[in-house]
Amino acid sequence: MAVLVTGFEPFAGLLHNPSHALIEHLPHTLGGEELVRATLPVDTQAVVQRLETLYAAHQPKAVLHLGLAQGRSLLSLEQVALNLLDFDIPDNAGHRRQDQPVLEGGPLALLTRLPYRDILEVWKAAGIPAQLSNSAGTYLCNQVMYLALSKLPQDVPTGFIHLPPDETLALSRPQPYVPLEVQARAITLALETTLTFALPNQPRLDR
Repeated sequence: MAVLVTGFEPFAGLLHNPSHALIEHLPHTLGGEELVRATLPVDTQAVVQRLETLYAAHQPKAVLHLGLAQGRSLLSLEQVALNLLDFDIPDNAGHRRQDQPVLEGGPLALLTRLPYRDILEVWKAAGIPAQLSNSAGTYLCNQVMYLALSKLPQDVPTGFIHLPPDETLALSRPQPYVPLEVQARAITLALETTLTFALPNQPRLDR
C-alpha cells in the first residue's frame, strides 16, 4: 500500500502543466509511507483505464489528484465532483463531451474525502494562498475526482486540488501565479495532514 498523487499532462495547446511538473518535486516517501507519483493522460477514455491500473497496482491508503485551473490565482481544494462530462475544448485525443455522465447510473454528486478544512488551516498558517471550491468543472479534473470517489473504498481519504498557473505559464502569458516551489510545499503539507487524518495514531508529521 502507498499514498498516490497524480497530475495531468499538458493540454489545450499548452507546453507545460504545473500539476505534472509539481509531482517531480515531491519526496519519494512521506512519514514512512511510499509516495507513488503518476501523470494522467488528458483523454477522457484512456484516463479511466489508467486510474484502474494505478488503484489496483498500489491499493493506496490515501489518494490526491491534482490538475491545473488556468483562470484561478489560488490553490483550490475541491469539495464536490459532479457526475457530468460537458466540455467544448477537446481533450488530447480530440474527444468532446456534452451532457454525458461520468458513470452511468451514479449519484449526481460526490463529496471529497480529504480533511479539507484541516488542510486549509495548515495552508493559511503557512501563508499559502488557497481557497475552498465547490466546482471542479465538467472537464477531466472533475471526471477523475468523481471516478476516484466512486471506485476507491470509503475509508481511503480521496480528493482533488486545483493548482493555479506557475511562473512558467506566467512567462508565456502574463497572469497571476503561484511559484511551483510554493505549490509543491502546499501539496506536501496537504499530504502530511491527510496522512495524520488517515492514520490517527500516527504523530503529526514534522513540518
